[in-house]
Amino acid sequence: MSALLAAFVLVQAASATPPSADARQHARDKAAEIVVLQVKHVGVPRGVRGRCLVAAKVVRAEPGVKLKVGRTLRLSVPCSAPGASGSDVEHGVDQAALQRSSYGRAFFDERLKLIAYDLFDLN
Repeated sequence: MSALLAAFVLVQAASATPPSADARQHARDKAAEIVVLQVKHVGVPRGVRGRCLVAAKVVRAEPGVKLKVGRTLRLSVPCSAPGASGSDVEHGVDQAALQRSSYGRAFFDERLKLIAYDLFDLN
């Protein structure tokens, strides 16, 4: 009986929710649409954390077919000010770095919901 219980515990541990970084990577791996964007404008929230509004143009579409090169997108990207603290692990993209960036890489699900956003160096 104890062997059966031990096997059950091992299966539960293996299927437990992965840590935040692993979960984000898993989401990226499962993205239906991935695009490289040329950032045109970034609007930041008033607080230290929130959602930055990113206006950008698609310059490269990777695996998907819905988002075409040349399309303009407006994204709501989780972001935070440098040094923002709090109990949650994921604060989003650094606001200052996002404002300085010229390019980004956006990951979308099949319904074109933003999964993740990374700063991107085109060079």
